Amino acid sequence: WGTRNDLLIDTGIQRERTNSYWSMTAGGTVSIRHRFTEFASVQLGIDAERGRVQDILGTTDYTLVGFQAAANYDSTDDLLNPTRGIRVTASVSPYAKAFGSTINLLQSKVQATAYYALDEDARYILAGRVNVGSLAGSDLTDIPANRRFFAGGGGSVRGFRYRYLSPLGPFGVPIGGRSLFEASAEARIKITDTIGLVPFVDAGAASAGTTPEFNDIGVGVGLGLRYYTAIGPVRLDVAVPVANEGDDQAGYGVYLSLGQAF
Repeated sequence: WGTRNDLLIDTGIQRERTNSYWSMTAGGTVSIRHRFTEFASVQLGIDAERGRVQDILGTTDYTLVGFQAAANYDSTDDLLNPTRGIRVTASVSPYAKAFGSTINLLQSKVQATAYYALDEDARYILAGRVNVGSLAGSDLTDIPANRRFFAGGGGSVRGFRYRYLSPLGPFGVPIGGRSLFEASAEARIKITDTIGLVPFVDAGAASAGTTPEFNDIGVGVGLGLRYYTAIGPVRLDVAVPVANEGDDQAGYGVYLSLGQAF
């Protein structure tokens, strides 16, 4: 009815198995979003989650109860295939034992993407992304593994094994970190109305400290093929690691999905 305020309710049960951990969680978030303009909004809510996580360090039963605050700005012209504009999302979520959590935890995230068309028909586009995260308030081993940061693979640093750009535990198993840095740059070039090429470079890593450490940054480069459809581009990317590749890397990565990488 014309209000600028939205009630958002998100709840679910999830079972997850990765090369680093397995988890079973249940929880939800109830929040209010206020839309200042067509592009800008803020939201504030209550977040709760209960779960069990097992990784190389052991099994953890945990409860997280806290607040969630976020700010969003999005001036892009398309959800799956943006050609102009910027997107910025920043969030902070404090969880405290005083609220009923089993640990004290402060989670902060910021992601920004930008798109610039070099011509009026948007056949040549420069795109960039930066993603930073931090977990504070508890030691790394006290934080549930599914809440830690991991890097590597599609949607992160292409060319590297999935989630392997992170601190390693016993037997070389990635255990995740308390901070994250990721950056990507792409040149999106349309060869025809339906076919495009995308050279790209990705960089990033998760670190054990609460602030990103840049001495172990992984860098991957590659080339992508795009097939543009009415619902968005079909993406095929091939990438190889060129820095911090390590002995456990496969040497290349192939990624297929709908929509641009970011």
